[in-house]
Amino acid sequence: MITLKGQNEGFSSVYKILTNQKVYKIYNQLSFASYHRRKLSDFRKIYDQTYKLNLSPRHKVISKNIIEIDELNSDHQLTIKKLFNDEKLLKIFLAQTRKINSIDKRIVKESLLNEIYSYVYHNPKYYKINQKIHQLKKYLKTYPQDFVCHGDLHLKNIYLKKNKIFFLDWDYCVLSSRGYDLAMFAYLEKLNEKQVHKLSIYSKISVKEIFHYLPICHLLDYLYLTIVSGRNDKKVKKLELEVDKFISNIL
Repeated sequence: MITLKGQNEGFSSVYKILTNQKVYKIYNQLSFASYHRRKLSDFRKIYDQTYKLNLSPRHKVISKNIIEIDELNSDHQLTIKKLFNDEKLLKIFLAQTRKINSIDKRIVKESLLNEIYSYVYHNPKYYKINQKIHQLKKYLKTYPQDFVCHGDLHLKNIYLKKNKIFFLDWDYCVLSSRGYDLAMFAYLEKLNEKQVHKLSIYSKISVKEIFHYLPICHLLDYLYLTIVSGRNDKKVKKLELEVDKFISNIL
């Protein structure tokens, strides 16, 4: 057994068994319980749909804390430079993100607001956020919140195979706006303004909508790092300042 990801991500670790070319994702049940994640069995229908829609390799829940994933080897490493320099590839990527929105929302159920609320609820450390939860709800609902989103789009969760793009790691899928997924991708991959505009043009989602959700990405990253990872470093302190400005000046 070879560890593919050495760091503990709070919710899971990933292992590869070389004998049968399967990937096994091993979940930390304590983290699931502590941070209000759904039971792994609740994801079965999501995995079935993503496979049928050709969005991801086949997933199989084999126990209460382990899933088996068919191995999917990339033809080559996808990079931001390659993605934005290849118009055809960018269109394929954005077509796949649109397909995510077609997943049956009755399966996902969890809203982006509930995802945030589950982290901050009754936690005195996040008093300012709790006090502004109604304003936050209004802010999110500036755009329709009834599309299924992946919730954690970045290059490590994207596989390229024969000019087809597949997504992994559906742990954070929620109901939100179409612009939220692109905002999270822009945030996690540190896209510049020109690249965000290109995403907007090819996806036909307004730049205004994408930028609207960037402060939400800051907020989620801050909550993840402080709660799940327990960090308190320079990055966290910088994010905290961004979150405070968002709460005070925008909400």
